[in-house]
Amino acid sequence: MTSFFSDIPPLDKTVPGVQAIEPIILPRLAVLYRRRAERLRQLEQQAQTATGEGEPISGREGYLGFAARVVDEQARLLADAPLSAEEAIPVSALLGDGLSGAERPSVAMLAGCAYWQEAFRGIVENLSPFMPEPAAAGLVDLMYADRSELAAKAAALMAGDYAGVDAGRSVFLWAALSVFWAQAVALATPHAAKGEVLETAGARCPCCGAPPSGGLVLTGDREGLRYLQCSLCETRWHKVRATCSVCGGTDHVDYWSFETTDVAIQGETCGDCHGYIKIFRQDREPTLEVVADDLASLGLDTALEQQDFVRATLNPFAFPV
Repeated sequence: MTSFFSDIPPLDKTVPGVQAIEPIILPRLAVLYRRRAERLRQLEQQAQTATGEGEPISGREGYLGFAARVVDEQARLLADAPLSAEEAIPVSALLGDGLSGAERPSVAMLAGCAYWQEAFRGIVENLSPFMPEPAAAGLVDLMYADRSELAAKAAALMAGDYAGVDAGRSVFLWAALSVFWAQAVALATPHAAKGEVLETAGARCPCCGAPPSGGLVLTGDREGLRYLQCSLCETRWHKVRATCSVCGGTDHVDYWSFETTDVAIQGETCGDCHGYIKIFRQDREPTLEVVADDLASLGLDTALEQQDFVRATLNPFAFPV
C-alpha cells in the first residue's frame, strides 16, 4: 500500500538499518498529480455521502471536485507539454544552488516566460465551461490580458500579496505557476538534493521561497520523519518534529484536534509566535494528501484561528480573502 500511494522516490539506503534524512525530496509530479486528483474526488464523494442520498452537496464539497479538474489540467500539461531545460533557465537563475532560498521573480522575468502563461490560458479555456458565468468571464478577460498585466498579478501572488489578486483568479494563476516552477526546480536541483539545507526565514521553501501547504509525517522507508511540502514547487524539506515551523521555537509547541490525540490530522501551534500549520500523519493514514486533506479540513483552521493563531501555510485552492 505504501508504494502505491507514494509520490516521492523510495529511499536509497546505503547502510542497511540506518535511516538517512534527506534535506529535500523532489516530487514525482505525475504520481503527485494523480494522487491529489484521486484524493480530492474521494473526499468529495465522502462529503456527498455524508449529506445523504439525493441531498444537494454544499459549495465546499462541490469545490473539491472542481479542484480535481484543475489538478487534471496540471497533469495534462506535464504529460503533453513538459518543460524543457531551456525554458527552465530563468527559474534556475533565481534558485542559485537550489538550497539557499530563491530570489523573488520580477514582473519582467515572469512576463518573459511563455510556458506558465500558455499553461494558464490552457487551464482557463478547458475549465471555464464548468464555472459560473461571471467567474468564467473574469478569467477569460485575464486570459486575453497582455503579458505585463498577467505577470504583475503573478508577481503579486509570489510576493505574498494575496489581497492584490481576486481569490478565484489566484487559483488558476497559481496552478499554472506551480506546474512551471515544480518542473523547473526538478530540472535545476537534483544535484543539490543531497546537500545541506540552509535555514530560511519563517515557514518558507528553501528552493523557491513559497510557503508550505502543510506538514507531513511520512510512512514507509521514511517512517516518522516530518517534512513540509511547498505550495508552489511541491518540494518537501525536512523539519525536526516538535519544533515550530515558523519561528523554530520548541518550548510552547502544542497539537490540536477535534478528537483524540492519535488522529491523522492535527494543528501544530506555537505559543511564542502564535503561528500554526496543520500536520498530516501519513504514518497513521497513508492515503492523506496534504493539499486535498487540508482543503477538506478547514474547520480545524477556523477553530485554531478562533484561538488567535495565524495560519502560516497556503492552500493553492483556498487563497486568503
